[in-house]
Amino acid sequence: MSQIDYRIYRYYRTAIRKIRTAIHGPKTHPTQTRAVHYFSDGWVLNFWQIMDPRKLHSDFIQLIEDGFNTIILVVPWREFQSDQFDPKYDNFYIKQLDRVMAAADSHDLSVLVRVAYTHQIPEHATFSGLTQAQRLLTDEDTEKVWLDYLEKVFEICHGYRSFRNGFLSWEEFWHAFSRWQLYPLEFRTKLAHDTGFDSFLKARGIGNINAIPRGDEPEHEVFHAFINDRIARMFQRALTVFPRLTMEIRVDKDRLESSNGEIHWLSNDNYSDISGTRLTYWAPFMGAANTGETLTATQAIELLDHMLDEVTDKGANPNHIIDQFNFVDEAPKFKGIHAKIDTAEVEIFLTKAAPLLIKKSAGYGLWAYRDYRQNLLYNARFLMGMRGWDHSSGPYKPHSKGGIWLGPSATLRQVMPARVAGLQNAVSFDKFTLHIESSEATGPRHRLSVKINATNWVTLGPTADGYGFTAEIPVDRPVIQETGIVLEIRNEGSAIKLGMLSLFHYIFRGAIRMESGEASTHHTAVVDFNRQLEAITGESFDSDQTA
Repeated sequence: MSQIDYRIYRYYRTAIRKIRTAIHGPKTHPTQTRAVHYFSDGWVLNFWQIMDPRKLHSDFIQLIEDGFNTIILVVPWREFQSDQFDPKYDNFYIKQLDRVMAAADSHDLSVLVRVAYTHQIPEHATFSGLTQAQRLLTDEDTEKVWLDYLEKVFEICHGYRSFRNGFLSWEEFWHAFSRWQLYPLEFRTKLAHDTGFDSFLKARGIGNINAIPRGDEPEHEVFHAFINDRIARMFQRALTVFPRLTMEIRVDKDRLESSNGEIHWLSNDNYSDISGTRLTYWAPFMGAANTGETLTATQAIELLDHMLDEVTDKGANPNHIIDQFNFVDEAPKFKGIHAKIDTAEVEIFLTKAAPLLIKKSAGYGLWAYRDYRQNLLYNARFLMGMRGWDHSSGPYKPHSKGGIWLGPSATLRQVMPARVAGLQNAVSFDKFTLHIESSEATGPRHRLSVKINATNWVTLGPTADGYGFTAEIPVDRPVIQETGIVLEIRNEGSAIKLGMLSLFHYIFRGAIRMESGEASTHHTAVVDFNRQLEAITGESFDSDQTA
């Protein structure tokens, strides 16, 4: 789409929004939020690339029927802003955001927008999300383009009736600081100046600290205070361009052992002074021993109640939404370590949690409403044409509404850098699964083969439903993590129309709905939980647009 075409498109979209608001009036938002992070049939790192607008209607009907009234959108900084040196924007992502917001309007859903998320499956091998966050905290020019991005997202979202507010998360900043603490002393000494830590110390009359301390050093307490101060200042700067903005606060505490062996727990700024609805998170590991134990519903409720007391000053300030209410915590990095709720006790836990959330929160959200494959492929549905893909031999044709027609002898190739290939390295693996959808039934005349790096070609077999292909491909994990992945797919049979492609070895399961959208283990319990919350609140609403 040319810049002129895009300006015309934006003009008409804005006009339609204004007419809709004039007819229906400003939207009222629920006092008790029941939300899902909306990833369509992708995951957070590729959602915008694969989101099929034709599925929005059925997806939203499904989540409304399950009792939800809000969606949470994660709008990445990189990719959405295609150039972080001279700020430019990717019209594809903007159109996708417009489509979701408009669909939320038509279904009377509220929308919370998480901004400044630094991770994404990239088209090109640019620097990592961590590096981008560190540049933001040390470089004024990067901060300017970051603010430009925030202003652009607000400009798009605020005209929609569905838009409630945006939020920054502590996560976008914290890992940058914690990584700095791991560097050699000489570099940490230099970083004390580059990050402004030395100015923070000077303003408070603190001497004898010349470098960013490591996390296990006593001086970490001062650096911890600096991190909170720096994030608060970034939030204030963001407010200048994104007025309807709030914070997801860091609920976790840092353990610090003093020189005499005494243990201290360092708390974080809870932003209780802001007028907006704060965001928090919870999972069963918080406050638990985390030795791989299984909790009863009663034990989990005690941990949840303790967390709610801490973030609300024992219920005095309940204006927060637990946007990641992860009562099933499937983080692969901590599997077998973090405490989890006994599967048989989850329904009891949710029943007991409902009155607690009503009393000490403004609602909750789910991260994994639908199980998802951690798909490594860029532009996996070809909605962006051939971006990210190379082609050789035989005929091919990507379709504007998704999928690609692949003729005989045609070969597709995608190159993934090492840091993308290593996204799933929290779980050991020695093979990948490739799953390819097809818009027609597959048969003997259809034959696809796949190759990763220097391995042999592997023939894909039919999927269980007969409308696709699948194969498991052995891989050398150390090589992939060092050099990345070259994926090649070759059509050795008749022409065929392919849909979405998935390359993965791990499926994140929230146990509410499966990847296909079918009900899973805890679906009934979650629907009943929503009904319980609805019955307690009586579905009362307020008209505070600033939340």
